[in-house]
Amino acid sequence: MDEKDLIPEEIEKDISADEQTAETRNDAGLKTDSVNYENNDNWQFEAEAPTLSDDLFDGNVPLSDNNSDTQNYYYNPQQETPQKDNNSVVIKKSVLIGIPVGIIAAALVAVIVFFAVRYFTTPKAGEKNLNPAAVIMTVDDQKVSMGMFEYYYSSVTSYYEQYAAYGYYTLDTTADYATQYTTDDDGNEISWQDFFKNEALKEIESITANYKLGLDNDLTVLESQQKAIDEQVETLKTSASEEGISLDAYIAKSFGPHCDESTIRLMLEQYYIAANYKGMFTAQTQITDEEINAYYSEHKSDIDQINFSYIAVPYDSSSDETISKCDALVKEYESQITDRDSLVDLVPVVYADYIEQDKVSMMDSDSSISEEDAVKSATENYISSLDYTITASSSPFDKEVTDWLFSADTKIGSVNHYINAESGYAYIILKTEDTSLDESETYAVRHILVTPESDSEDAASETGEVTYTDEQWKAAKDKTDEILDEYNNGSKDEYAFALLAEKYSADTGSTSAGSSGMFGGLYEGTALGTMVPQFEGWATDDARKYGDVEIVQSDYGYHIMFFVNDCSSYKANIISEVRDVKIEEKIDSYEKETKDKNIDKAIELFKEFKKEQSANTTNKSAE
Repeated sequence: MDEKDLIPEEIEKDISADEQTAETRNDAGLKTDSVNYENNDNWQFEAEAPTLSDDLFDGNVPLSDNNSDTQNYYYNPQQETPQKDNNSVVIKKSVLIGIPVGIIAAALVAVIVFFAVRYFTTPKAGEKNLNPAAVIMTVDDQKVSMGMFEYYYSSVTSYYEQYAAYGYYTLDTTADYATQYTTDDDGNEISWQDFFKNEALKEIESITANYKLGLDNDLTVLESQQKAIDEQVETLKTSASEEGISLDAYIAKSFGPHCDESTIRLMLEQYYIAANYKGMFTAQTQITDEEINAYYSEHKSDIDQINFSYIAVPYDSSSDETISKCDALVKEYESQITDRDSLVDLVPVVYADYIEQDKVSMMDSDSSISEEDAVKSATENYISSLDYTITASSSPFDKEVTDWLFSADTKIGSVNHYINAESGYAYIILKTEDTSLDESETYAVRHILVTPESDSEDAASETGEVTYTDEQWKAAKDKTDEILDEYNNGSKDEYAFALLAEKYSADTGSTSAGSSGMFGGLYEGTALGTMVPQFEGWATDDARKYGDVEIVQSDYGYHIMFFVNDCSSYKANIISEVRDVKIEEKIDSYEKETKDKNIDKAIELFKEFKKEQSANTTNKSAE
């Protein structure tokens, strides 16, 4: 977590309402980059395969001109005299007879040496028949190409560039990233170029290793996943056609000079097989109470949480005079805080300028709102952002303040402050509770949704809800029974159920056919009130035990349910973490080797390529 997260969203005036955070939330308040669950009133499923960001498809790259004026020479045994045909010249074989054999041999050696040097020094594009210069890493016997590195490197770079545009990072996108610096996870100074490189390599290593684990377990791309891959490539073809260039040229322009269609297809194949392995491992791995307790003992700082309230006071560190004034103001505010109510009383004072700006904005956009109501609404927005929950490991404060906050010796109602000159705020912190665990109830289930087939528009009511006929409900029930019979006639384990969910479930948000990263109809760590009553009522029944399977009906169709667990939130998180640790142990068993020179060369070639693109775009704009 970053100190930036503690700045109330309303304060960030330079960012539009749609851009204030990289996370968006649906009507139920769930993050859209998290698992989307059923909501009591509005549960919808999204059928999106992992997409290649449109934001990366900017700029142009010139096509190589195949209409060269260079003449091609060939020998035609039927011709005795040189003749020109289609811009080609015929050379008589007799001309070569008088050339000494030694000269020919030397020329052949030179040619062989030339191509041998190119083979070891010039990286080949694409994924087929990789030459040594094109390999940047090996994971076991799996080679990772320069093109694959370019894809991940460009994707990571684009990701952080977009966040920088929102003000989350200090990053000059017009300057060389090798000359700009940030800090890594260990707090060490590192150039943004090296940071992007490391992030790309971590992603590549994880995907490639899980892909290898999948191959070692004879996993393949599922039919629905292959369809998604083909659709992604077709989307790229359409975009390339609209620009009047070839598919490979479009992919190279978007991701790097050594990327082509084979790179994109392999990347998607690796992504899906890696997801299939993780899905299989999750379904086949049960975490015991002993493992949960052992993990908790070793990772208390990652699990124990604390609630506190805070207020962000603008802090000007531009001179000794401004620092002195800000320090005095912070101390004055601190002396007025004894509990949360007294902290609330400071909101109209500390956030006065921001409340005024929000008031004006509200009244400009809604002429019916009174000045009093606008001020009240703006003030309430800031009051609602006073409370926060963190773990020690995710604390945005320094060690001294974090230790103070989590210490049992620090009484509830104690006040402290933390100054972050870079963000321009001093955070006045009020301890409101002692350390605790998140004991809120969660549950994990898998389900296969079968929805009745309707006549689309004819089935929509005035409220927008879809209604089904008795015949359509019966047909759906018959299909549900057939799927359940298929499960009962098989191995009847969790992985078998997950595969059936991948094959049949209409809820693509919980399968790999969607963009949530889920597999096999799994919803885990599900908070109460998230799903429709029929779904949740079955999942939270005290009589449930692992492996229970039953059909449940809701307004959305029939759910074939598979019960996994019902536990507190912190235990659900530990279960997920322990599984990840077990997978990491398998990944670490593979021998990995990075080709540092090839990686550095890939980055330099990528930078040169982007400069050429930028220059070409500028020239075209000038024309």
